[in-house]
Amino acid sequence: MSMEVLSKDIRFAWRMLGRKPGFTAIAILTLALGIGANTAIFSVLDAVLLKPLPYPDSQRIVTVWGRARGIGIPDDQNYISAPEFNDLQHLPESFSAIAASDEVSFNLGASGQPERVSGAPVSPGFFDVLGIQPVLGRGFRAEESQPGRAPVVVMGYGLWRQSFGGDPNIIGKSIVVNGMPTTVIGVMPQGFNFPDDSQMWSPLVLTAEDLAPNNRGSHQYEVIARIKPPLSLEQARSDMQRVSAAIIGQNPQYDYKRSDFTVLLVPLLDQTVGREVKTSLWVLMSAVGFVLLIVCVNLASLMLARASSRERETAIRMALGAGAWRLVRQFLTESVLLSFLGGAIGLALVPFVLVALIRISATALPRTVTTSINWEMLAFSMGLSVGAGMLFGLLPALRAARGVQYETLKEGGRGNTSGPQSSRSLRVLVAAEAAISLVLLVGAGLLLRSFVNLLHVDPGFRSENVLTVRVALSPRYADSNSIRAFYREVLSRARVLPGMESAGAVSLLPLSGEGSSGTTTMDTQEVSADKTSAEIDWRVATPAYFEAMRIPLVAGRYFDEHDSESSAPVAIVDESLAQTYWPHGGAVGKRLHRGGMGSSSPWMTVVGVVKHVRYRTLEAESRNELYWPASQRPTSNMGITVRSSLATGALAAELRDAVLAVDPQQPIFNVRTMDQLVAESMSRRRLALILIATFAALAMLLAALGIYGTTSYAVSQRYSEMGVRVAIGASPWQILRLVLAQGMSLTLAGLGVGLVGALMLSRLIQTMLFSVKSSDPLTFIAAAFVLAAIAFLACVIPARRAMRVDPLIALRYE
Repeated sequence: MSMEVLSKDIRFAWRMLGRKPGFTAIAILTLALGIGANTAIFSVLDAVLLKPLPYPDSQRIVTVWGRARGIGIPDDQNYISAPEFNDLQHLPESFSAIAASDEVSFNLGASGQPERVSGAPVSPGFFDVLGIQPVLGRGFRAEESQPGRAPVVVMGYGLWRQSFGGDPNIIGKSIVVNGMPTTVIGVMPQGFNFPDDSQMWSPLVLTAEDLAPNNRGSHQYEVIARIKPPLSLEQARSDMQRVSAAIIGQNPQYDYKRSDFTVLLVPLLDQTVGREVKTSLWVLMSAVGFVLLIVCVNLASLMLARASSRERETAIRMALGAGAWRLVRQFLTESVLLSFLGGAIGLALVPFVLVALIRISATALPRTVTTSINWEMLAFSMGLSVGAGMLFGLLPALRAARGVQYETLKEGGRGNTSGPQSSRSLRVLVAAEAAISLVLLVGAGLLLRSFVNLLHVDPGFRSENVLTVRVALSPRYADSNSIRAFYREVLSRARVLPGMESAGAVSLLPLSGEGSSGTTTMDTQEVSADKTSAEIDWRVATPAYFEAMRIPLVAGRYFDEHDSESSAPVAIVDESLAQTYWPHGGAVGKRLHRGGMGSSSPWMTVVGVVKHVRYRTLEAESRNELYWPASQRPTSNMGITVRSSLATGALAAELRDAVLAVDPQQPIFNVRTMDQLVAESMSRRRLALILIATFAALAMLLAALGIYGTTSYAVSQRYSEMGVRVAIGASPWQILRLVLAQGMSLTLAGLGVGLVGALMLSRLIQTMLFSVKSSDPLTFIAAAFVLAAIAFLACVIPARRAMRVDPLIALRYE
């Protein structure tokens, strides 16, 4: 086809669209909505899932985890201990580089104006694994990770620019980090912030005590590795089976066999995104694709109805010698022109949609999504526009290519009554709209029920009126006495603040997503001997923590001031641990200790049992939980929790002042209410619910408009018939029933197909559901009822118009 012919087709299509400005405007706006929404969700999908990580050969970078299901770790991803990392540095044959990192933060700045900087101690090969080197200075040398060396750091590009003005002579300068003079040896490239938005890195120092065999149960390091070329991921995983067997065989003193220990490899991109996010984004992409499909079905109905009014013209043109391909081409040109106009407007709307998406998904997406239009977005939008135009224009075009139909000419001579094939096609399209809309509505209903169920989960504490702040003490607090004194003084100052009800501290805050665990041995005869040791979540708490969080006491007592460093070791366990190991005799008064059977850790006497707290997520119970008093075994990193009758916003500044009064070089960070932590723990589920519910509502609106438009068109085509029926004695209510029966029969047929489709597709979102089955009958019935009610309302309006038909006026058309 020459450009001249194409130009003629476009001009002809433009003139035809200009004759019906109302139809053209509605079609363009509807397409803009569908294409714009699809392009926006694709942009998120592309940024989060499809784009490779910004590291050379990033597909070769994996995270290394240990699996230990046999000792109470339900998932497959457990952190690596220091001795295990030492094994992984020497045993594997499939790694070209391997490194470990820890989760810490750094205190930066002078007295009175400290700044908390997120960061990580990393082993010397860390930057080599990622394939990224500093833009200024250098990375870490092996000797700098040895104990006793002068402290050095590498800083992030953003920190260098913001806090040091982009000083080009920063390398070799000394800055105050954790209260100690520290030399800057490197600055990383712009945008590099691995892991977890880090902006400062220090050498990971592993002491002889860390690497001791009895420390194999202390899992705290995240390990990454680069697979040697040309080995594949599956070959590296096969090598890990050999490595796992070697670790088990070389360490018979540690109960690796019972723990079902295995070294696992997960691609870094999969680890960064997470299975839940990956599933959610593909489900959202499918949902918004269904919306566009409904848009196309709607437009196909309108185009088919419009083509029906031109059937006589088309038949005459073909009878006079116009080729079928010529007519098909003109119809498709008109459709594609419409879709291009809609796609252009939709693309212009995408940045605004992305702004709204980013705002409601600030804590739900693991990678940055930008609002700028890029080539991928443009290509996707153009491809989608062409595809949509071909899709909704194909049926009218094929009808035009049937050749000369003399029956059509006869139908055209009887006014506006469309042919039977046109009517059948319209009925099929209306039923398809109802079916697709029901699938989306069922999905939204299942997610809504899951979200409501999640809101009713008892987290084990009360979140209202609780403010939390994190404190990470610098290495200057090198001994237990100084740590105890700091937190004792800070909490003492916090308790006298106005409106304060209680103030405590805990090593890890509930729903923070953080975990700390270790092998724990119970002194019990109520379970078999091989099950008395297990992986238990560990928490360090001050006495008032349980009161501040309103964690109910089930038995015994809370910690008090008598549980000091000089008193006998005590512990509090949660009800799930008590039921597991002392199901009959009660846990109070029983003993347990940290470590395996051969551990030298002192026995702790259980003095209380508290309600189980969900520390990781609301959706899943945590492991069994063990608390011990901060006074007996303190930790430098704590979350301070305060319950107050006053506004928590003003309280944050008061707490900061209380900390600075004790140590002017100590910042606080992660200032959040417990209500915010609860909300953030549900952010991904909330995002999926909001988007799918929006798409389902849009689908219902489009389906209602489609049913209304088709019913109205059918009434207009049968206007003369209605007049005849009224003239021979039909009552208005009979006319009403006739129109409603026709419209609702199509809807009910679509609902039947939609229920089957929803039952099949709802299984794909099973992992996104909580305490509700994918085949939940209540959700299916409610969704079908809502859609049927909306379809009924859409049919009532044209039906009432048919009731008022005047037979004298209607019969003039004959």
